[in-house]
Amino acid sequence: MLKKLLIATVAVIAGLMVLTKVTNISLETWFGDCCRTARSWVPPEKRLQQLKADIENIDRDIDKNLSTLARMATEVDEFADNLARNRDRQAHLRADISDMQKALKDDAKKVVFRGRKCDADDLTCRLEMAVTEFNCLKEKVRVQERILTEKKKTLTAAKERITAMKNEQEKLRVLAVRLEHQLELVQMKQIRNQVTDFDDSSLSRAQQNAKAVEMQLRQIEKEIELKKEFGRTDATTLETIKGKSREEVLHAAKAALQDENDTETIADIDNSK
Repeated sequence: MLKKLLIATVAVIAGLMVLTKVTNISLETWFGDCCRTARSWVPPEKRLQQLKADIENIDRDIDKNLSTLARMATEVDEFADNLARNRDRQAHLRADISDMQKALKDDAKKVVFRGRKCDADDLTCRLEMAVTEFNCLKEKVRVQERILTEKKKTLTAAKERITAMKNEQEKLRVLAVRLEHQLELVQMKQIRNQVTDFDDSSLSRAQQNAKAVEMQLRQIEKEIELKKEFGRTDATTLETIKGKSREEVLHAAKAALQDENDTETIADIDNSK
């Protein structure tokens, strides 16, 4: 199976290379056209469904970013605590340096430092060490203050970013609802167009035939009326028979019998001769 897939992939790549040489169109252009065509095949229902899924996935991204934000906030707090301790140590050293400096003003081998007698040389060494530590700590505190400021700015920017993501998510949810309603309206319009495009050829043909029959019957009625008006009515038709009165029918019957009697009388005369 893997071998067939590999062969098919090689064939596709070779075909694209030949097509590129023939048409002088790069593979990137062909690939871009294919992607645009594929995207155009995606119905809006599927796109809207994907949009809703993406909106819900924003919650997962926000939760993941909140974990990162919590770690950043913890680091900022720990860094601030460390800076506070260094400041406290710096203040303590400042006080020690000031007191030792006052004690060593007297040129004596024994000096009083904070109520206790101590060797001047030992106190001088302590003062030197305190000054060195104080200077290093002072520079360190200065750098830490700048770093803490930047960390706080980064933390604030991260909070604002998460807030913006949440606001954009709400806007997208509102947009998704509006697009869903718009899609329903479009679908209703499509249904109305389908109703309008129904095949009503049989109905139209039936209406035309009914109109033709109606016109034909009117023409026949007019023709019968005109024949009656001009005495061109066919005597053998039912319309003519129904059109005579009782007196006319009785008179016609009497005339018919009279003609028959006259015919019989003439026949008897001829026989007697």
